[in-house]
Amino acid sequence: MPSPFSDRRKHPRYACDVGVQIRAVHSAGGYWGTLADVSLGGCYVYTFSPLALGTGVTLTLGTGDDALMAQGVVVTFHPGVGMGVEFTGFIRTDGELRLKALIASLDPTSQQK
Repeated sequence: MPSPFSDRRKHPRYACDVGVQIRAVHSAGGYWGTLADVSLGGCYVYTFSPLALGTGVTLTLGTGDDALMAQGVVVTFHPGVGMGVEFTGFIRTDGELRLKALIASLDPTSQQK
């Protein structure tokens, strides 16, 4: 019998410990959190101030020309702990390629090839 708490994720997640700037879509300012894990579909961000479910966000990983900037929506909310963000798009045209490169760098099986 399947567990009622079975994993519903479409993409495997990869643990990481990377700073991420979080900005609500309709906000001029942003704040920093820590990326706990990432997948092709989204990520989990540790932050003491998670945003409400359904909030649109822009996440920036890295700085300058190497920054990965993704758009998303908050899909899980854990007060005082963090939030899950589902990716909805990328700011730059090469955003998906940058995300795949980040994931490849975190995937131990890709480094054995």
